[in-house]
Amino acid sequence: MAENYNLGSKFGFNVAQPKTGAQPNYAPKKVDIAESVNNFIDSMTSYVDKYEDVFNGNVAKEIGMYSRQAMIVGMNLKASDKNIRNFDMNI
Repeated sequence: MAENYNLGSKFGFNVAQPKTGAQPNYAPKKVDIAESVNNFIDSMTSYVDKYEDVFNGNVAKEIGMYSRQAMIVGMNLKASDKNIRNFDMNI
């Protein structure tokens, strides 16, 4: 473990070149600005379409409906409990 702390040792994210002889292609790619803008707009509209229920409030309505149902069920279960307990289990 001491070899990890030598001053001359490599550390961090050292990336070695592949030894197979394949050289990476560093040529810049031609970027079409109109195509990249269209891709960006398409990705945004598809995101809004996918999560439309969140944006128009349907999800909030469903969450409220389920929380009210849980409250009503809990109240009914508590009201129907016929065993009277003198010891409180909630701490």
